[in-house]
Amino acid sequence: MRRLRILAAATAASALLLSGCGTSETTMIGGIRDPFVISTYGTGTSTYADTAAVSDAVSRETGARVRIITSDTAIGRMAAMKSGAAAMGRLGDEYIFGFEGLNEFANEDWGPQDTRVVWAPLSPHSLLTRTADGIESPADLKGKKIPKVTANPSVNGKIDAYLAYGGLTRDDVTEVNIAYGEQPEALQQGQIDVLYQQVYGATLYELESQVDVSWVGLDPDDEEAVERVDELAPSVNILPFEDAPAQEEDEETYGFVYTLPITAYDDTPDDEVYALVSAMAEGFPLYEDTTINTPRWNPEDVEDVPREAPFHPGLIRWLEEHDRWTPEAQEKQDELLERGEQLDEQWAAFQKTDPPEDEELALWIDWRAEHDLGKITDDPNAIS
Repeated sequence: MRRLRILAAATAASALLLSGCGTSETTMIGGIRDPFVISTYGTGTSTYADTAAVSDAVSRETGARVRIITSDTAIGRMAAMKSGAAAMGRLGDEYIFGFEGLNEFANEDWGPQDTRVVWAPLSPHSLLTRTADGIESPADLKGKKIPKVTANPSVNGKIDAYLAYGGLTRDDVTEVNIAYGEQPEALQQGQIDVLYQQVYGATLYELESQVDVSWVGLDPDDEEAVERVDELAPSVNILPFEDAPAQEEDEETYGFVYTLPITAYDDTPDDEVYALVSAMAEGFPLYEDTTINTPRWNPEDVEDVPREAPFHPGLIRWLEEHDRWTPEAQEKQDELLERGEQLDEQWAAFQKTDPPEDEELALWIDWRAEHDLGKITDDPNAIS
């Protein structure tokens, strides 16, 4: 039943994507632009299915048409927003890397981006492997074939954090260059020994029907291992998930649980963000049970304290109205806004040095450290 529910959601999502083809004049309906376009991961992923379910509910709540455009790469999803092709994006950690001007964003065409979080539901992610290979913990990955996902520092950084949990680095494994959406087939064919995705993707249920697979579990009580994860991926929580492929009924596995937020640029109108947030919150009963993961979109469960990028004022307005905005949250918001201003100023100064293109990221990281803007995730070998 759960597989049918995921596949049905994916089918509906594909129809929604196709209906977005073509262009039309933008108008405002129900407080948001019509058509309202959002970018996200490719079809077949749980992220896409969730986004499609929510998009349908928002369309019914507001009367506006909601369209989805997809990309397997971080830069592709953000580029749709930057160009204006998409109003917002359901993103991975590229909203953080964009804010910081790291990885693919460390070049003269990008630099630090004024990204703002609009809605932050949590989603479980984990490493999936073939059961016959006997990979039960991250320490067992030594010597194995590990994905290096093309143009996706968010995923690569999480894989690095899994390796760090097991006391490993990329030097201890064999890297395989691969696109995000190619991982399930590559795992089945033995091209890679493990994949990393959100655990409820339709392609993972299909994979489960073709080969015995299992999750690489974590022990949340291993304090030293958890600390190593925190150093590389501070946005991650180690929490249980269930009802995923390769799990028995009521079985729980601990993995990475973090937000893939809806994100906008800071110049997105406050009223539009507020209208979208209100539609997602009020329309929650319409999509609550559409996919296995949409219950995590419960307005009471979404994150209400900024972590690594500021919240959009339209979201803060909604949180304030619902007594969810605390002094601690405001303090973190102010800290991140100040950091964003400093990043913009330092990037402008850094660009005046005319850095060589092939050295720009490394030089920018050094510059950040020299000007007290460095972060531990600035290690390009850990997240690139």
